[in-house]
Amino acid sequence: MKTSYFKVRRPFSFSSNPYDLGTFMGLSHNYDDNHFVLKIYSMDEKKFVDYYSYHLNYALKNDLTSEENFFRHVWQIVQNRIKHYEIQNPFSQSHAIHRNNIEKLQQFQKYLKSIDVWDARPFHLVIEEKEIRIQKQKELIEELQARLNELKVFEVSEKIRIEEGYVATFIDLLKQIEKLELPSGRKLIMSDHQIVYPRMIGKYFSDAGDDIPVETLRNYYVRKNDDVTSKGTEIKPGQKFFKIVPVDPNKK
Repeated sequence: MKTSYFKVRRPFSFSSNPYDLGTFMGLSHNYDDNHFVLKIYSMDEKKFVDYYSYHLNYALKNDLTSEENFFRHVWQIVQNRIKHYEIQNPFSQSHAIHRNNIEKLQQFQKYLKSIDVWDARPFHLVIEEKEIRIQKQKELIEELQARLNELKVFEVSEKIRIEEGYVATFIDLLKQIEKLELPSGRKLIMSDHQIVYPRMIGKYFSDAGDDIPVETLRNYYVRKNDDVTSKGTEIKPGQKFFKIVPVDPNKK
């Protein structure tokens, strides 16, 4: 008689685990596959992990099989039962039950697929999934390459050079531009996030040819209480050499 990998309910036991297979009278090992799938039909998907693990741990603890062979065994039982239902008469009175059972078994198969670290399922399924995965990766690579090509347009071989020691002066001008208003009363430029300015300066400008760390620039763009910088680097009066003055377009 073939050894069963599943934990079977002891005959006349009143304290068996709900995952044990069989009835009050026990279970013949020849029907363990039937009882294994029988529980799946009425089981919530969230319990698939516990159900599978319960019987796997039993098989491993008792040295009945390896984890991979247990997986193959369960997969074959579920697959055979799906095939069984698929060839049934679609006009029988049990057709609705058969359809529901197939759906539940396929859900269980989906769980099995997620834990198949050995590629132990039928070869053609594994190959098909790998081909689909490779195709998706190719599409992703093409998409990323297209985005990279778009971003290359904004790359520069040489940054705009700020005179050495006058980065703060340049930032002061940018901050003045931020405050400028059009005749309509709307801001000339506006951003909801101050980080764009440090990133822009760091990407396109240099301090006498040297890169300017974004973290250093961020110190100039911190929240303020009233007009006083609460933290970070404040532009000193001696670093402010220019003042942008709006022009009245109506005056000649």
